[in-house]
Amino acid sequence: MDVDVFTGAHAKAWRRLEELTSASRLTGAEADELVQLYRQGSTQLSQLRSTAPDPGLVSQLSILLVKARGRIGTPHNLTWAAIGEFFTRTIPAALYRIRWWSVAATAFCMIVALAAGFWCVANPEAIGLVLSERGQEEYVNEAFAQYYSEYPHASFSAKVWTNNARIAAICVAAGITGILPLQVLFSNSLSLGVVAALMHNHGADYVFWTLILPHGLLELSCVFVAGAAGVRLLWAWLVPGGRTRAKSLADEGRSTIIVVVALTLFLGLSGILEGFVTPSSLHPGLKIGIGAAACALLWWTTFWVGRRATEMGVVTTVSEDEAAAEVKGSA
Repeated sequence: MDVDVFTGAHAKAWRRLEELTSASRLTGAEADELVQLYRQGSTQLSQLRSTAPDPGLVSQLSILLVKARGRIGTPHNLTWAAIGEFFTRTIPAALYRIRWWSVAATAFCMIVALAAGFWCVANPEAIGLVLSERGQEEYVNEAFAQYYSEYPHASFSAKVWTNNARIAAICVAAGITGILPLQVLFSNSLSLGVVAALMHNHGADYVFWTLILPHGLLELSCVFVAGAAGVRLLWAWLVPGGRTRAKSLADEGRSTIIVVVALTLFLGLSGILEGFVTPSSLHPGLKIGIGAAACALLWWTTFWVGRRATEMGVVTTVSEDEAAAEVKGSA
């Protein structure tokens, strides 16, 4: 192969590839052209290496292709506006997508907690089967309240955030099983009902509610939403609609990832409340009000902001344009 002839024949295409690679923004047609030129350049580099291994030209073309590959795979159009839109529209739309699943999960958990609580109040001896009378008194009088103040506020917030994020991640990651998310929701709700009954039976309702509500309203809501997102994954696999099961699961998984980001943020807020507000010396009414406002923020984002985002056309699964691009790319 004559290297000079080869270079002359493809120099124009390489210059165009370099222009597209260096461009700050690309139109749809330019993006397609970039991909096409990158593929052609890869083929040409392979030809050079096999028939005319000119070190200088091979190195030059290799560097150009590395830059082009990075340009193809890097979101150069990411802006502060796009980031803001993700948090103000995409996240609410993803939460709105599973809103009724979240409501159903909340209702299920509340029924379990109330049933367990009322039953343990009516049958206090049942708690004695797992915790002695002395152990109950120590828990009510010391351990329950001490839990919120035995660690420094910052480290306790981080600990709580990590633990709650782990629970939420289990609900979502194991959602395809359908069993583990329900088990997590059931066990957490059962524990809540039993502890509430234990505190009530020992006349410590005030201590229980003033320490649980400031952070628990938001924290439990996040767990409910996580469980709902996990079960929704199973439903997407069982009832794919007009899609294949794999496509349905992939679409729902993409939306679920956005829900995970949302829950991470809200659980971070819950951890701050539990670490700094719950054990604080603020008036209990004020602490509960702060917790209620934080919880309302989650549900307001889900229903009101999420509905508006959806009406504006925000899509959290694979859009029609992306689906068309996938078909075009695989053709």
